[in-house]
Formats: sequence, structure tokens, C-alpha cells
Amino acid sequence: MNEITKPIMLDETGKRIAAACEVIADAMGAEKQGTIYGMYIDGSEADPYEKVTYLRDAVGMVPAFMDFSNHVFNYGSWENAFFMPRPCMLKYDGTVDYYLDPDDYSKKADGTASDISDTSYGGNAMMEWGRNGKKIWLKVAPSGDGKSANVYIADYKVDEGFHDYSFHNSKGFSAEHFYTPIYNGSGISSQMRSLSGQQVSKSLQATAEITAAKANNAGADELWNIECLADRILINFLLVLIGKSTNTQAIFGQGASTGGSEAINDTFRTGVHNAKGLFYGTNNGAVASNDFANAVKVFGMENYFGFQWRRTNGYILADGVQKVKMTYGTEDGSQATGYNTDGTNYISLGITPEGTSGGYIKDMIFTEQGMFGKNMSGQSDKYYCDGQWFNNSGARFARFGGNSDNGAHVGAFYVHLNHAASGAYWNGGAALSCKPLA
Repeated sequence: MNEITKPIMLDETGKRIAAACEVIADAMGAEKQGTIYGMYIDGSEADPYEKVTYLRDAVGMVPAFMDFSNHVFNYGSWENAFFMPRPCMLKYDGTVDYYLDPDDYSKKADGTASDISDTSYGGNAMMEWGRNGKKIWLKVAPSGDGKSANVYIADYKVDEGFHDYSFHNSKGFSAEHFYTPIYNGSGISSQMRSLSGQQVSKSLQATAEITAAKANNAGADELWNIECLADRILINFLLVLIGKSTNTQAIFGQGASTGGSEAINDTFRTGVHNAKGLFYGTNNGAVASNDFANAVKVFGMENYFGFQWRRTNGYILADGVQKVKMTYGTEDGSQATGYNTDGTNYISLGITPEGTSGGYIKDMIFTEQGMFGKNMSGQSDKYYCDGQWFNNSGARFARFGGNSDNGAHVGAFYVHLNHAASGAYWNGGAALSCKPLA
């Protein structure tokens, strides 16, 4: 038997049952062909540090955390995990030109000068996911009322419940790698770019941001677009896994989240943490003109949360119903080819946000696709510790992460489902995604 059976759990005894299910699965002889990290996320547990229980190959692993006192990221047991990405310079055709020194992006891996600040360079600075021939397979197994789940992250397809949606390209194929942005998107000669030393784009409607991102495509085939939901879901789960907590700000850094304004943000230039390794943060979210030392960096990406909302393809709140699309094509079960701005033919999750718009997330609902905010009546240090905005009328295009004046609400889960695709604001932008054809 090589299937990880979907467990049936009750919230009040979920941790014990989760552990028992793992023992039973092993006793039944589940074949193991590679690594399967697991975690149980307990929806009934308010303490973010008790909310996550390690399962399978994650059992005994030491969680990672940012050592704020010594300004050093402590990887715990996770530094060499198969899913860790690599920084690179990616050409417009979706091929890697060369890899960057992960501790100093101004240098190539061989120590010579890189092109991260060269606006004439024919490509972008990106993080490459999928290492040594190992893709990242995700399975979400909801339990009870859907507020809890077992989540598995493996380096092979264990059973049909595992998906590698982030690796799927516009042709419907699973490529060897996918790429996420090192930097917030910057506008250079009508293109959205991911380069160091640049001012960040702002105040654009979704269609303009998408057009600028697609301008990186060298031909008719679509490789480049703005960020997509499948990548955000996967990376968020990876953050929970390595940090063993749903308080991403406390584990990885508060991010640029306090004191910001349009004038202050205009002084920001990408690349503030080029020499800080793949992870860096502080427990102070304050920003000031020309001072963004408190910006957060996770998995090599600057401002993954904080500083600026980032518009994200594949997630729409349509008249109060959350709708998602995990792949460009229809292999995810949707009926739309390509992304749109109103959720037409997306997968309907049947989840309507409730509570206070702008409040902290108390309940997430887990589905095969990921986890999505349901009830916003939590607290800054309880449950998921991040906020969620929502408007249950009309079509609302998702933006993630929060901005430089959102305070404690910012974090990996912070999502804005309050504005239409036509919204254009100084504190909102987008960043690049690339799905190669091979």
C-alpha cells in the first residue's frame, strides 16, 4: 500500500489521532520511495506554537527561526531540505544563465560579479525551485469540519492526492523547475522586472501589471506572468513546516510593516538584503525614508510579506465565494484556460469569509487546494496571527502580504480580498513568476 490514507479526526483529539494514523499507515507497509514530511495543523488550537505537530519524516526535526538577538537565521534541521530553492539569473526563455552566491547576490556562484542590477540584462533575478531532480509534491488532507488537516510535502508522488501544481506550465506539463521573484516588481521599459537597485512599481491596475509581466515573454508562449496562488500556497505551507508555527512574523521577522507612506516607500530600492542569505528578518517592523533594514526575506525572496501588497493570479472572491485556480490549464479541475480577473470557471471552494474585514484570521478552511481564511475574529498572537480583508460583493482580486503601514496584520497568510482588479494604489504592486516549458 503506497497511499497515505486521509484520516478522520476530531479537533479535541486531533493530535493523538493524527499520530495514531501515522503509526497505522507505517504498520500497514506503506512504501517509502523518498522523503515525506508531514504536519498536523490543529484548527482548534489557539497557540500558534502548539498548533503544528510534526508527522512522518518531520518527526524529530528541529524547527527553524530567526535569531533576532544575534541577527542570524537558525535553520534547525532544515538547511539541506530537498525543497530549498536556489537564487539564479533566469533568461527570458526560461533557462538559467547562472546561479548566484546565496550569501551575496552581487556575485555569481563562482565569485565573479553578477548582473542583478543590470537593466539591460536579458532576464531576471529569480529563485529556482526543484533541486537535484526532485519536485515538491503537496497533499492536503482535511479532517472533521475542514478546520484542521494533515499536510504532506514529499519529493515524489506518493499517491493520487499529491500534486505538483507549482511546476505546471502554460502547456499543461509539469516542468523540472518553477521560479519565483527575488524582488518586488519594477517597471523598466514597459516590462515588469525582478532586479536589484530598482524603484518598485505601484498604482497600477491588475491588467497593466499582468501585461508588464507578460512583456518578458520572448515569443507567443507564456512563461512569465505575475505571481500565482499555487506558489503562494506551497511556500506558506513550507514556512509553517520549517518554523513549526503559524506565527510567521514571530518566526521569520515582522517585515516592513510600520510607519510607511507613499513618500517613504518611494525611497525604497530593491536589494536591501542581497548579502543576508536566504532568510533574514527583525522583530521590529518600522520603516523610514531610505531605511528598510527591517524588511523580511524568506526562501531568498525580499518582502515576501510586508512593504507592499502583491497581486496574485488564481484567487478571486466573487460575490462572497472564494474561487481558485491552481494551474494555467485545466489539469487542476478548473474549466478556465489561463487566469482571469473575475473567477469565471475557477474552482468554487464554497467558503464565504465572515467576521470583521481587516480582522485577524481565526479559522482557516482546508481543501485539496490549500487553506483559506473563513473567520476573521482572531488575535495578533493567536491562531494564524495575520489579517484578512474581504468584501463579499462583486469580484475581488487577491493581493497578499500586507504593506508598510499594516502593523501586526502582515504575514505570509495576510490576504486582501477587498478590491477589484481595477484598483490601483500606492501600497500595492505585483511581482514575477516564471513557468518554463521544459
